[in-house]
Amino acid sequence: MILMQPNTVIQNAEPIRIGFIPLIDCAPFVIAHEKGFFLQEGVDVVLSKEASWASIRDKVTFNLLDGAHMLASMPIAASLGIGTIKTSMETSFTVSHNGNGITIGNELYKQLQRFAVSSADIRSGAALKKLIESRGKGTAPLRFAMVYPYSSHNYQLRDWLSRAGIDSDNDVQIVVVPPVKMVDSLRQGDIDGYCVGEPWNSLAVEQGVGHMLVTGFEIWGSTPEKVFGVNSTWAEQNRGSYLAVIRALEQACKWVDNPANQTELLNILSQSDYLNCTVEQLVYGFGSVKPKGQFDWPMDAYQRFSGSDINKPLPSYALWIMAQMHRWHQLDHVTSLNDLAEQVYRKDLFYEALGLAQRNQASEWRLSAKEESTWLSSVASGKIRLHPEGILKGFDRFE
Repeated sequence: MILMQPNTVIQNAEPIRIGFIPLIDCAPFVIAHEKGFFLQEGVDVVLSKEASWASIRDKVTFNLLDGAHMLASMPIAASLGIGTIKTSMETSFTVSHNGNGITIGNELYKQLQRFAVSSADIRSGAALKKLIESRGKGTAPLRFAMVYPYSSHNYQLRDWLSRAGIDSDNDVQIVVVPPVKMVDSLRQGDIDGYCVGEPWNSLAVEQGVGHMLVTGFEIWGSTPEKVFGVNSTWAEQNRGSYLAVIRALEQACKWVDNPANQTELLNILSQSDYLNCTVEQLVYGFGSVKPKGQFDWPMDAYQRFSGSDINKPLPSYALWIMAQMHRWHQLDHVTSLNDLAEQVYRKDLFYEALGLAQRNQASEWRLSAKEESTWLSSVASGKIRLHPEGILKGFDRFE
């Protein structure tokens, strides 16, 4: 590991190009840049605002970006060659947990009330199941949106539908819509509902466009949402710079989670170079203001950027995501689940970057030979489930 004094730039190093999507959870990258945490660690970082997750993926693949603010599942999909050219990617730092929710439009909510005994029937999807069964053959299916096919939003939406007995492949239509267009698409009737990160659920409620039903936390518990993903070739060739960026992001995550910094944080994020919106539109994503709506988000459901092992890149999450890919027909087989998880989620580099003592990583997450042979099918069939409190608590097994 390369040790440096503050403000000492790594010699002969090119600027590090990091892409981001203008969402609330890009905050650690923005703050590390604006507050000088990158420079304090000796690295010159150039942030690049990108239009889509596909753009992020492709630019890291072809070395137009060295790394990026990524969906936690993206380095896994890229390394497996699912939906893209097979490219070795990895993460050594989890940026955030949670923040997703499912919201439906006013018209669908009105229809669901006819099939619901209580609000619980609407939130659970039970009323939606009855509505779908009542619709005549030849009726256009209800349309739900998510942000990217290989994302927690897609998998959480499908999981929620499945728990209500709804076939997400045949009973509804699921489409991709960029997060910033979700509320307008709902308002215009182009979609009936969506799964997206904050603040787009709260804003739909606040603007009278839709109704929040359930949070991602209530579906999966606390799970990674965004990571710092990089091209593995770049990581290998620029080890010192890579570890320095991790240290800077760790500082930034703590800064973002400090309530005393929230006013400054929102003012920075609202700038045109970043989210290009009003401060009022951002307050919901951090839990400081509650939307006027049907229910309050549980505090644990808001985005978390630090504390309680939040920033550790957990290979167990890679195992969970690969099982979701298998469940939803995106992945047939992986030769070695353990090896792939360890290759993509580099907890060893996280420890090295932060100067933490190495732990016995194998005992924390590796599957036994027997578990590895049945893991994908066991998760898909419900024999293995994520702990109700999330990935940090592990898995529950059922016979």
